[in-house]
Amino acid sequence: MVQKIVVGLTGGFGVGKSSVAQRFKNFGAELIDADDIAHASMKKGSPIFDAIIENFEEALHPGGKKMDREMLAEIVFQDPKRRKELEAIIHPYVYEKIKEKIEASDKRVILVEVPLLFEAGFEKLFDKILVVTCNSTVKLKRLRYKGFPEAEVRARERAQMLESLKAQKADYLIDNSKTIYQTQREIERLWYKFVNLSKGANKP
Repeated sequence: MVQKIVVGLTGGFGVGKSSVAQRFKNFGAELIDADDIAHASMKKGSPIFDAIIENFEEALHPGGKKMDREMLAEIVFQDPKRRKELEAIIHPYVYEKIKEKIEASDKRVILVEVPLLFEAGFEKLFDKILVVTCNSTVKLKRLRYKGFPEAEVRARERAQMLESLKAQKADYLIDNSKTIYQTQREIERLWYKFVNLSKGANKP
């Protein structure tokens, strides 16, 4: 049986979590994306689809086969109560699907990207937690380039735990404000640390 280390990857909105996760995948990590699981749950045929449309029928996509995710995001990021209603439906489902995927993996290093890792209480799924951070100025510049208005960025940030608190809870940090080369070097260093840990090594 392959020894595994399961690493939860999280961070604030727009810090570059997915790009960091993809680089770990390039090294050979199994990558599990909680957002992909959540998005799949919003399509007809999902075990929780009916529960979602019962509470958010106004965000049902024309045709009735899936949710309009942009409209749903607009609803929940403007209303904390409705956001909690959605999370109460989706989070338990996502948690169980992540567990299944971890158990099915034969990779030594499994990286699970979960934007709301701490907020959802998913910590116990992981051996280690990696938090990606990014300087606010750099982050805003990148998000504006992608077309996100600042008001939406701020609304999404308010829906999450403060980045500084996430950083305090982390086992490892990656500052993604730096150059691509610097970030890559830090990812490479952590990759070899995770491989060693998966073999039972206790190297600092």
